[in-house]
Amino acid sequence: MSMIWKFSLYGFLKNLKFFDPFIILFFLEIGLSFFEIGLLISFRSICINIVEVPSGVCADLYGRKNAMIISIIAYIISFIIFTFSNSMFLLFPAMLFFSIGEAYRTGTHKAMIFDWLKTEGRLKDKIKVYGYTRSWSQIGSAIAVIIGALIVIYYNGYRWVFLFSIIPYLFCVWNLATYPSYLNERMSDKINFKEIVYHLFNVLKSSFKKYDLRKLIIQNTVYDGVFEVSKTYLQPLLKSQAIAFTLIAVFATVEANTAIMVAIVYFILHIISAFGARNAHHFLKIAGNEQKASGYISFIASALLMIVCFGVFIQQYVISIIAFVFYYVLQNLWTPIIVSRYDDLSGKHDQATILSIESQTQAVGVMILAPIAGFIADKLGLEYMFAVLAVIMVVVSFYILRNKTKN
Repeated sequence: MSMIWKFSLYGFLKNLKFFDPFIILFFLEIGLSFFEIGLLISFRSICINIVEVPSGVCADLYGRKNAMIISIIAYIISFIIFTFSNSMFLLFPAMLFFSIGEAYRTGTHKAMIFDWLKTEGRLKDKIKVYGYTRSWSQIGSAIAVIIGALIVIYYNGYRWVFLFSIIPYLFCVWNLATYPSYLNERMSDKINFKEIVYHLFNVLKSSFKKYDLRKLIIQNTVYDGVFEVSKTYLQPLLKSQAIAFTLIAVFATVEANTAIMVAIVYFILHIISAFGARNAHHFLKIAGNEQKASGYISFIASALLMIVCFGVFIQQYVISIIAFVFYYVLQNLWTPIIVSRYDDLSGKHDQATILSIESQTQAVGVMILAPIAGFIADKLGLEYMFAVLAVIMVVVSFYILRNKTKN
């Protein structure tokens, strides 16, 4: 099996989170408000911020495969806690372990892909290859939502989707074990706290001294933060549409209709997103360069958020749902381009650390925006929340396009 297929298999397996399309509905089912959900999401982002960059440092210094195994174990622990959670008290440790899993995974695996491309002399293909592997992640998400919906319908609830998610993660460990040993390269054989702090400080210092990298961090913080927060509210919109169908189909339950609605929409969403990720390099050619491409994507994203807002305002949720589908496609054009830009600005031995900073910027945006968005949704309604997020996206679009890159 070629390494591209192994990278793709990893993305496919790690996206078999059967709970992902239902997690907000699970929170609502156990009685949480949007503000409380926002607090949980913000807490997760804070934890990711605390662990993210040190995790990249540890991966660079002590082995990337080792870091990935820590990630999978943390995920499995979080899935078990989620399964038996009935209140916010247990949800916080579940979010903590989930955050550790996210932190030790994100930048580390991207760094392994780019390291392999450099070894093979194929670095010029990085957007194409990363987009291809990301497309398999989206295919995994598409299949996961079908399986997750069947679990929800069979058990008439959202809880057991967490427990079943452990199975593909065990296979993920097996796949990672087959990666070549040179992708587990270490800069040190012993864990040295002083060495970790020194490496981290140097990478952060150089990151914020570089104009290009500093600008990239700011725009990625806002864009990814807005996307992660706004996509949280797709599930309540799907449930609202499912309730409307339930009124027509007298013998159907709300849970069953919601599961079916979620499965259909998310399946289409992820399949189209896979196509978007696989063709990100074509979009880049059309735009002319990476800066213009990211700016155009931001403008289109802000327009789509306004359409979502309009659909909620007139209570025609189908309009909002369709706009969300296209918004997901944009995200899968955005990510390969942005990750490639981060890699261009990183060195060989700080690669995982820089790419962990890329993941961390998303966490910063979510940490700030999630409680604010939840508060607005509770007090004023979802339409006002989407309007605020759309305005923020317009601002970052102008920032991307009006600031010229300095070499």
